Amino acid sequence: MQRTEIIDKNQLFELIEYILSDSKTEFYESYSEMEKEIVRINNLSEFQDYSDKGIAKGKVHFGFGIYNPESKGKFFTSKTKLNPKYCNGKTFRYRIDGWAIIFIQLDLLNGENRIECRVSVNSKTRAENWKSTNPEFGNPELWEWKNVESRARKIINRLKKTTHNNV
Repeated sequence: MQRTEIIDKNQLFELIEYILSDSKTEFYESYSEMEKEIVRINNLSEFQDYSDKGIAKGKVHFGFGIYNPESKGKFFTSKTKLNPKYCNGKTFRYRIDGWAIIFIQLDLLNGENRIECRVSVNSKTRAENWKSTNPEFGNPELWEWKNVESRARKIINRLKKTTHNNV
């Protein structure tokens, strides 16, 4: 399940505020900066600070993952080795993993005025088909897929509503 829309900064903040309004939601960056811990974002103000700092450093691609403990499943952080030759001497970074993490990918197309926002999540079928490729993710049956799909649909619907309010 996925959806992509072009939004602006205010629409993005509206979407993130909606996502974080569920107190059970855990919202993380998908990949840490090199040799730093994964950042968990707890509220809209933290998200705004995170994105402002990233933009100030020239960042134009942002990735986030949403996990809700009610979805159960195996959610974890893994360490990825980097080749220091290509990474300014850095040797690792972290990423979040799990079959049913809802991902938010943001690509700044024209600063903060045009942002490509993509929401995506694996389906139970896709996870079942790939479980032998990623055994460290555990059994897809451990996830409460109805919960995952419901939450993903709500986020996608909010994204659609956010963009269609301005038409």
